[in-house]
Amino acid sequence: MDAPTKTVSRGKVMTTYHGPHVPSHPDPDARPLTWRPGARWTDRERIRAHSCSCRGVVFEFVGAAGQYFIRRTTLQSHLIEETERMVSSRAEQMWADLFSGKVY
Repeated sequence: MDAPTKTVSRGKVMTTYHGPHVPSHPDPDARPLTWRPGARWTDRERIRAHSCSCRGVVFEFVGAAGQYFIRRTTLQSHLIEETERMVSSRAEQMWADLFSGKVY
């Protein structure tokens, strides 16, 4: 069965998307990331990728002004936290490590 869609002026847009999940239980030897309070420092952020929101915590891979970071949003409390800003190659590796349970 097709996912629910709605029609807009430019064609069909999915209204639901069940994205990838960050593991509920990271590896026993996983290292913690340093999370800082979210601070919107530019209005030109681009969400490059995101996790599914069905578990109550959403992770976003964000790029802005040539720097990248991971944003963690807890939906119930609206708590927004972010990693440090970094170059794309380091951020991409951290994003992959998050989904493989190597960091949390």
